[in-house]
Amino acid sequence: MKNISYRIVSYDPQKIGLMSITQKAVADFLQIVGLKLSPETIECKGCDELEREWEKLGTYEDKQFIGQLSSIYRKATKHLPSLDLTHRAILVTSKYIGDIAGHSYDWIVIVSSSNIYKVNNDLDTVTTAIFHELGHTHGIPDEKRKCIGNYEKSNINDVKIVALEHKHKGKNAIFYWRGEHCLNIGCSMRQRLCFDNFKRHLTEERLPGKPYCDKCLADLKKFKNTLDYNEAH
Repeated sequence: MKNISYRIVSYDPQKIGLMSITQKAVADFLQIVGLKLSPETIECKGCDELEREWEKLGTYEDKQFIGQLSSIYRKATKHLPSLDLTHRAILVTSKYIGDIAGHSYDWIVIVSSSNIYKVNNDLDTVTTAIFHELGHTHGIPDEKRKCIGNYEKSNINDVKIVALEHKHKGKNAIFYWRGEHCLNIGCSMRQRLCFDNFKRHLTEERLPGKPYCDKCLADLKKFKNTLDYNEAH
């Protein structure tokens, strides 16, 4: 039986309350998944070593970016007991990490409020980014769903993505652009390239309902079963 650990590491030099918004988003996510867990939280304020690690963090386009994220996580959790865990590390910051809202790689999620907050002044959009990146680290949308094409090397933009959503509405289709993305309106696993549209299209349309569409929720439950969680934290 594997154990699962969710740990939030927050670095918020702009002091806009990222830890509290992240705690609620992760708690909501765990409730959706059906896990009775409380994520551990680590704030970097007052820890010179961790603050220096965060300040060295570049943008997602840097070759050393993933290594830097891992280094932040290791130094933030070195005081915790070493266990055989399936990790999910949620790093959240108001520091600029490039022209993105968030990024995920294997078990690490990072979400930056820098661009979102400057454009939208809206922490609900940060929550959308957390749902989005956590979804990626939990296998949704399932790559086995009908993929309509790989847009990794194309000139895909928000107008084309919206057109795809309307064309494939209700068909549970996905498309690939830096990972699989859902085309169901109202789902946090959709994709947007413009931060303003990340609010107007993704956040405003997800708020009235569930964070994920029914198909992504089903994918999420399947992924949970493959991990064989132990709910005793």
